[in-house]
Amino acid sequence: MEIRVRTFDRYEEAFRYFLRAVRVNEKLVPYLAEKSNAFCLLLEDFPKRELQNLVQGAESSCVKVAFPTMLEFAPEYLKVVLIGNEYDFKNLAKELKNFQNLKGLAVKIVETVYRYKRENFKITYNRKVLPLGLKTHVMGILNVTPDSFSDGGEAFGTAKAVDKALKLIQEGADIIDIGGESTRPGAKPVSAEEELKRVLPVVKELKKELERQKLDKVWISVDTYKSEVANAVLQEGADIINDISGLTFDPKMVDVVVKYQAPVVVNHIKGTPQTWREMVISYDDVVGEIIRFWEERINLLMERGYDDRNKVICDPGIGFGKLPEHNAEILKRFREFKTIGQPLMVGVSRKSFIGEIYKLLLQKETKPKERLFGSLAALAPAVEGGAHIVRVHDVAPTKEFLAVLDSIRTYDPYYFG
Repeated sequence: MEIRVRTFDRYEEAFRYFLRAVRVNEKLVPYLAEKSNAFCLLLEDFPKRELQNLVQGAESSCVKVAFPTMLEFAPEYLKVVLIGNEYDFKNLAKELKNFQNLKGLAVKIVETVYRYKRENFKITYNRKVLPLGLKTHVMGILNVTPDSFSDGGEAFGTAKAVDKALKLIQEGADIIDIGGESTRPGAKPVSAEEELKRVLPVVKELKKELERQKLDKVWISVDTYKSEVANAVLQEGADIINDISGLTFDPKMVDVVVKYQAPVVVNHIKGTPQTWREMVISYDDVVGEIIRFWEERINLLMERGYDDRNKVICDPGIGFGKLPEHNAEILKRFREFKTIGQPLMVGVSRKSFIGEIYKLLLQKETKPKERLFGSLAALAPAVEGGAHIVRVHDVAPTKEFLAVLDSIRTYDPYYFG
């Protein structure tokens, strides 16, 4: 049985979900939708035989339960939604401990609420500290490639790459993400040898320059899915591995990350850059599938001896095997990712789905560099929803945007009494 938070922005959205996805009787739907203004807990594959006990416990704790009305025709395992608030759910957990088969669910409810409510994290590595939660951190993109979709060739070569990295830092980047292989749709993969030839000299020189200029608080990330590349750059002092495959393309990547106990970005992906244009892309629930993917990868890391799950940064992988409508849904429901209880990252910068929106609504064709305003707009719901790190090309305007957004997002008029 799975449990995660499910949120709704509007009454109408909740109404349609209860009616179509949960299959609640249409006479009860308005009442339940009206109550779902805080956050709900979605139970997937809940055993029908335990539904009566769940309802009994919920009645004693002011939690409403949405479930299929025609139970005689329903499968043995149901989709159930619990509607309440943090206080109600804690009371429900106490009540469920009275039922032998629901004690495990009681524990999961408390854990899920705790993870969802958590705001702050602290990542430490290589004598660096990255405090996450109060402000949104910016990861500047440094593509050391001749063919990236937006800026291919601009920083191809060690000297150019280091100069651009320093410019991004001057503009306010907290992390520099160095990539040596394009992952745009249709891009051809490069060998580990070629990727190392592009990336490793940049890591070495940038590290020296950061130390020389006393900028050694800036984190160096390397965007790679190859264990050989990860091992080499971590040995040279890189701080983060950003794996677009979520540790799936190269089975040895998990061992390398565990060996160095390095912070890692687990990016969700479906398919590969070489198959995206031909494959049929579909999801029953894109947010749920991403959360399950993250949980599997985190569990694998911990089983292999990883020391601190707080160093696992989760990225939903906007555009990585998703259609524009999936990307929009991910951003709209971003706060549901807090269910995982991990630091969250998002990358929307200049991506094609923004161009598709421009084309559809503005009848405007754009090149990637012409999508700054759309990129900032796409960041807003993710940051409001709990993203701790944003991965961007345009650091300076993003920092200005975040300065205002973070100030409003974290403002508490009663903080000083």
